[in-house]
Parts: sequence; C-alpha cells; structure tokens
Amino acid sequence: MLAVRASGGREGSQMRYTKEHKAKAKEAILRSAARVLKRDGFNGIGVDALAASAQVTSGGFYSNFATKEALLEEVINAELGAMFAGIADADPAERDRRLRELVAVYLSDQHCEDVADGCVMPSLSADVSRAAPHVRETYQRRMTELVATLASAMQGTPGERQQHAWTAVATIVGAVTVARALPPGAEARAVLDAALTAVTQMTSSNVDSASS
Repeated sequence: MLAVRASGGREGSQMRYTKEHKAKAKEAILRSAARVLKRDGFNGIGVDALAASAQVTSGGFYSNFATKEALLEEVINAELGAMFAGIADADPAERDRRLRELVAVYLSDQHCEDVADGCVMPSLSADVSRAAPHVRETYQRRMTELVATLASAMQGTPGERQQHAWTAVATIVGAVTVARALPPGAEARAVLDAALTAVTQMTSSNVDSASS
C-alpha cells in the first residue's frame, strides 16, 4: 500500500512538472514568435520559421498552437494594451503621470525603430482585420479594456472620457504607423510630436493646470 501511494505521489509530481513545463514552453514560443510576427507580419513568415525562431520543431509549434492564426490570437490577447495596464490602479495624480510618461515612450523614436519589441497595434492590426471572427473578437475585447484603462486618466464626463480614450488610441497608433512608413527625419518626428501634444491635451491634469 505504501509503495502504491508513493508511486501515485511521484506520478502526480510528474504530471505537475509536465503541465508546468508545457506552459513554460508555450510561453517561450509565444514570446519569440510574437517578435517575429510583429517584425515580418502575419503573411511574411511561415510556421517553420516561427518555430525556428523559438528553437522548436514545427511539431513542437503545433503541439501548442493549432494554427498560425491561433498564435496570432494569443499574441493579441497577451500583448494588446499590456504597456498601459498599470495606469488604472494608481491614484489620479500618479495615473496621469504614468499615462504621460507611457505615451511619450510610445511616441518615441526608439519605439518606432524597434518593431519586434514594440506594440502589437501598429504592427498587427491590419493582419487582425483579415483574420477569423474569433481573432477579431479577442482584439475587440482587449481594445475595449485598454480604452477603459485610458479613460480613467482623461478629462470630462464618463462619455467624454471614453471618447477621448478612443481618440488617444487612434492618435498614437496612427502616428507610429505613419512615422514608421516615413523615412527617418523631421517629418516622422513631427508626426510623433503632434500626436504627443494632442493626447496630452486630453488628460485630466491638463484641464486642472489650465483652470488653475
């Protein structure tokens, strides 16, 4: 009896190890493949190359993701809005400070140049628009959550705050998209600077400082 219980304990530990190992392996593939997807685009790379980027076989890829589109959905779910996630947990003054700081980073030359490690919205939104409905629904859910987070740092009534948040998302994503398409130089920087000014004017502290 003791031997049976000991064996069962070992089997349970092995099962937990297997699940944890599989979860870690999937996370490693997700991180690596996300960088390549953002850099090359959904149609710019195949499963074999995605698997190779994560140092696994194609079979290893398919044991974690049923299709390349399933990977795209998980990348969107994991990364869309993640940069701004901590804003809503702060007090109003800190929330506003964090938002201004993060928007400045988002609209920086470094973010424009570092596509692979940058935000998924400028890189993969066009690919999502051509994806299956379930991928677009995940994008919609994550985008709605992002807008709710940003709205907490905006000025006005609840409805106005939500409108400002949607405007801010469209502004920063559009600015990075256009700046990346332009040759490096004054015009690209002007796009980013204009977006930064526009979004800053929507934040709550801008109204507070203007009225004081």
